[in-house]
Amino acid sequence: MVEVHDGPPMDGFSVPLRLHNLLLALAGRIDDSALTEARELIARAHIDEAVELTTGTLIAGRIPVSSAEQRELALVLEMSRSDATLANDLLVDEAEPVSTHRFSGENSPEFGIAEALDRTLQVLPDVRSVHAVWRNTPAGSVPGALPQRVVLVELGPEGNPPAVAFRVDTALRRAGIHSVVEVSGPGVAHSEYHQAASAAASPAWVTGSTTSSASVYRPEPVKAPAAVVPEPVAESSGSRHSMRSSTATTTPPEPVAPVVPIVSPPPVPEPPRQSRVERSSERSETRAERTADLTPAEVAQLRQALAEDPEKGREIAAGKPSMHEVVELPALDLDDPSLSERDRALLRELHAELAERERAEAAKMRLNGASRSGGDQRGWTAP
Repeated sequence: MVEVHDGPPMDGFSVPLRLHNLLLALAGRIDDSALTEARELIARAHIDEAVELTTGTLIAGRIPVSSAEQRELALVLEMSRSDATLANDLLVDEAEPVSTHRFSGENSPEFGIAEALDRTLQVLPDVRSVHAVWRNTPAGSVPGALPQRVVLVELGPEGNPPAVAFRVDTALRRAGIHSVVEVSGPGVAHSEYHQAASAAASPAWVTGSTTSSASVYRPEPVKAPAAVVPEPVAESSGSRHSMRSSTATTTPPEPVAPVVPIVSPPPVPEPPRQSRVERSSERSETRAERTADLTPAEVAQLRQALAEDPEKGREIAAGKPSMHEVVELPALDLDDPSLSERDRALLRELHAELAERERAEAAKMRLNGASRSGGDQRGWTAP
């Protein structure tokens, strides 16, 4: 069983920083995805989940660790109230791990990093430098796509490595830059993995640097407008004409009146044009139209009066009686209280129209009868 109370090599560090430094030493040996997820759990104060994920990844991948790393993992497991006996299942190998990774600084691994981290680096304290490099070899038992961009961040004593690692990784992912972020602070020995990566890395952002590169985003300081100093006019004992000419040369230009935009009012929509049918419908009604369009009161009165002959009632209501038929209407009931003045006027006009038609039909019948009788008398001869 692992003895967890022997003097650990990281005395003086907090539990999150202990685990962060342990992950820094395991970089290149465990999967990049597990490494990133464990660092995010540390930044979110889930130390127990982070150390259990790290221990489980090492056990499942049969990744060898040193005895000092085993004791440190057991100590962090105990401090985070996790099962410290998980460290007994780790594969311990005292041989010095040899780094087999290859790094390259070609093809601009630092491109876009300074722009993506601009706002983040402004608020993070004591960030000294940011470098980037391509790793061309896989890491862990379940490696990802290659080449893999590795971002190396150096902090001063005021920096917080777990928080900076999470903030930088989040900003890069938001900008669409997939990478593995390695943040190291003062007092931590760099492994061979980090030494090889730093040797081939290209600077993306360096604090206090005086050289500028195409990949480094440097906001230019705003230059203050140069003050206009009037040229001194040499005093002379010349005439008034010379003084007048000197003042004329220094006369400022006339101010230009500001251009006021002319806002035209919105066009008034034209009223819709009426069709011929609508214009004809608006014409004044003729007498025949007024007598033909009956109101409900008129129709009710006519139907009551001509209930015994429905056909005749329809012809009267339509204003189209038979040519040879005399229409007889009952006496007008103008005293009906349900009738308005307009209804009474329409009824009078209707009866007058029908009476006129009746007289015209009677006169036509008399003329026809007279013409027939005259023709019979002209055609008859005495025997």
